[in-house]
Amino acid sequence: MHQYKFQVPKNSKEVRGQLFTYLYRMCDTITIESPEEIQEDRFLAFSHPFDDWVFDAIRANPKLKFFHIDNGYIGNHRHKTPFYYRISYNSLQNTVPRPVPHSRRNFLEMDDNLWQDWNPVGEYNLLVMPNNSNIFKYLGEDYSTWRRDTIKYYESQPTKLVIREKEGKRRQRFKEVLPLMSNAKEVITYHSMAAVEALCLGKPIKILGQSAVEHWQGQINFDRSEMLEHIAWSQFSRNEFASGTAWKCTFNYQVK
Repeated sequence: MHQYKFQVPKNSKEVRGQLFTYLYRMCDTITIESPEEIQEDRFLAFSHPFDDWVFDAIRANPKLKFFHIDNGYIGNHRHKTPFYYRISYNSLQNTVPRPVPHSRRNFLEMDDNLWQDWNPVGEYNLLVMPNNSNIFKYLGEDYSTWRRDTIKYYESQPTKLVIREKEGKRRQRFKEVLPLMSNAKEVITYHSMAAVEALCLGKPIKILGQSAVEHWQGQINFDRSEMLEHIAWSQFSRNEFASGTAWKCTFNYQVK
């Protein structure tokens, strides 16, 4: 890791500083405050929330290599504040599953009510609606247009549509959305962690934007071990960020 150079936006350092301490301690890392300060020979590492200029920079310059950090997929509902964070290289989510050097599944905080056998039978299709976020800008879509057209399309399908708006705190959301998914025929998301939860609950998924588990959309009755390993190699605890494990695993799994 010593040979790598990083640059961290000031806002990311101030809000999620604990995720970057290893980089500042062990690597050549600088803090930047504007797009004019970006250096192409450094990895840009930033977390949510972040300034719009960060997104504008990575969209405008394909040569710029970056790491995007956001809340993890599994386990955060057990904690008052997020304990797990995901890292994605040159993408907003790690969409490409790869062979893993060793298993990390034991690091996932799985609940008994988050794992069920495959069951594609349901009373409705569940559309987990995203908020209007920067991901739409990143993927080149207008949120209002996307929302209108998506709802119109799925409401015209034979299967009843239930819409779940993104709201509430993590624990509240976890308790409310899991029963909705358990009774659904298919779970439709844009980029929500609900896609991961739906697969854990044995439900087929449809991804309309970008997702860490988009590789498995439309599939059913497959061995979900690979999917769980992919998630375990894409999210890490605060302790693993502090020790450098998160960064070392990410370079091993996503970059090399």
